[in-house]
Amino acid sequence: MKTQLLVLFTGALLSIGIPLLPQRSAPTDVASEPGSAVCPDVAEVPASDRLRTLELPQLGVAIAIPENFKIRTLPDGTVEVLDPGTFEVLRCVEQGGRAIAPRGMYSFRIRSLPNPANLALPDFLRQQGEADPSAQSGNLDAIPVLITRPEPGYTVRAWFRSPDSQTVIVLAESCDCELEYDDMRLWLQRTRLLP
Repeated sequence: MKTQLLVLFTGALLSIGIPLLPQRSAPTDVASEPGSAVCPDVAEVPASDRLRTLELPQLGVAIAIPENFKIRTLPDGTVEVLDPGTFEVLRCVEQGGRAIAPRGMYSFRIRSLPNPANLALPDFLRQQGEADPSAQSGNLDAIPVLITRPEPGYTVRAWFRSPDSQTVIVLAESCDCELEYDDMRLWLQRTRLLP
């Protein structure tokens, strides 16, 4: 019986074109091929219990972040806070490497959006296409904040108007996991406006 199953399995593999022995090919130097270096998959590193203050005068805020988290600024001025594992994988990919398998990704971003018409927050959110009928309100140093969580719930954002200019500051937390409004409330508790 075992022999018959082996014959059937072998025949099936050959019929769909899968060779039984590995094919020999000329050796290649994977590292020398552009974009082919494999990025090491550094697992997500848990947030440190100790916090440090990240001051962002260009955005008018200071935020207490985990001491071990890394910072990078994107070309559009967005400041991104990443766990060290995610930071290393993204840095490798940006240098031409490739990540082979999906992994847990987490980011916290702070950015400024122009609001030249000085729209109220609900109107500004509609203009941005941020539809969340369950948006919740909060405040930051007595400034009104709207917290949104668009479906499927992998991102939660806090929106507030900058007191000094015609801009709206957006705090956005994203991961490949479910996030709740309270996740953003924790970040708001760690945020203060700069004088």
